[in-house]
Amino acid sequence: MTDYFRKKVHYEDIIATFDDVLIKPGYTDFSPNEVDISTKLGKYHLNIPIISAAMDTVTEEVMAIKMALLGGLGVLHRNCNYEKQIEMCRKVKFARSFVIEEVATISVKAKVSEAKYLMETYGISGVMVVQDDNKVCGIFTKRDIPFNEREIRHGYVKDFMTKDVISIKPGVKRSEALKMLYENRIEKLPILDDGYLKGLITKKDLKPEFPNASIDEEGRLLCALGLSPKFPESSQTQETLKELDKYVDIFFIDVADYYKKADIEGTKKLMKLLESDFVLGNIGTYEAAEFLLTKCDFSENFIGLKVGMGSGSICTTSIQTGVGAPTLFATAQVADAVKDYNPKITVIADGGLKNPGDLPKALSVGADLMMSGHFFAGCTESPGYIDTIQGRKVKVYRGMGSKEARASGFVSDRYIEGSKNLAEGVSAYIPYVGDIDGVIQSLKEGLTNGMIYSGARTVQDMKKVDIGIITPFGQQETRTHDLI
Repeated sequence: MTDYFRKKVHYEDIIATFDDVLIKPGYTDFSPNEVDISTKLGKYHLNIPIISAAMDTVTEEVMAIKMALLGGLGVLHRNCNYEKQIEMCRKVKFARSFVIEEVATISVKAKVSEAKYLMETYGISGVMVVQDDNKVCGIFTKRDIPFNEREIRHGYVKDFMTKDVISIKPGVKRSEALKMLYENRIEKLPILDDGYLKGLITKKDLKPEFPNASIDEEGRLLCALGLSPKFPESSQTQETLKELDKYVDIFFIDVADYYKKADIEGTKKLMKLLESDFVLGNIGTYEAAEFLLTKCDFSENFIGLKVGMGSGSICTTSIQTGVGAPTLFATAQVADAVKDYNPKITVIADGGLKNPGDLPKALSVGADLMMSGHFFAGCTESPGYIDTIQGRKVKVYRGMGSKEARASGFVSDRYIEGSKNLAEGVSAYIPYVGDIDGVIQSLKEGLTNGMIYSGARTVQDMKKVDIGIITPFGQQETRTHDLI
């Protein structure tokens, strides 16, 4: 080995991957139901430390909604125009809104029989009563239906409705609505603006169907979106970004290598323009994290770092360029810098995850969250059609650096601009795996069991467990072998 080579390569620079390590078993002094896999991303609480990647064959609104409902997060891709991005973000943000916007109404001149028929037909328990000018003058519920059959057939709504309607103004918070419903012992709370109906809140809709969902302060689903670090010079585009900002909780800067002066300067301008939080990435070394944490003077919107370069199953960056930072290595490097300079910053291990056991491994070297496209591209909720090849159901999965993905032109700045002929990803098929519920359940069980075996009760405890390098023969032994 030459002196020059020795100067370049150090023991701590062994670039290990998930397959190169195993977590050492630890002492467990708690029961399985005490394991807590929840984590934080800035001020937001996530009940599972799992994020679906901002890829156009992985996360659009259907995936993002389901990920948030299950307690994780889905990052919407940016490989489309701003109009579609706004549409996706709006759908996610209001997918489980506690405000019913399309409210059933009936005329004050209507008969009780009409109101009864309307409620039975649409399976609802009440209707808002409006005058000719569409202003609300009462509410008629099942409780107001008279017992006398003759009154039902010939009576009028105005004679049986509740006239003194308890209402609330637009812009109400979930906590305010709950308080109003409880204090007045009512189940329906109309939202009125100068007498006109703007929506309806019901006690039933305030009860969460998905108690572990990732939600904002107003009870709406968390919305995240991939974003270019390039600051737009046109005022029209800046206004469009402000429109997106209304629906997005967290912007994920979406480039293959973020450790660049132009990207950093562009991001600082974006942080001044937008109010949402920011996750920056991708990076892969201690030095890059140290620079971002100590030299860049980002605003308080900066909440996380996304790490890993070249590890994705459809990524060819390391092969094409000779440069990379596999996710396990990158996570360990960046987590050390975060621990040294700003422990409040969240570390997200992005890419390279192949098995449920890779999740506890990522946590063991300092990750707070994991991001993957591979796990979710074959789900029902991912974009695209289910195809059949040789009798097997599949879906298309492509890297954002593939020629097919870059052909749109929307992600040209995700890689080195101008390198149009050098693909840094591939487009292929991945097995169809069904609904995401089953995938998430497998990942949760793999993570939980890994934590139990290693003796870690929480995500933070996992960062304290010991790991070791495993030899190629050891890798063979840990897999199924010697079978017919």
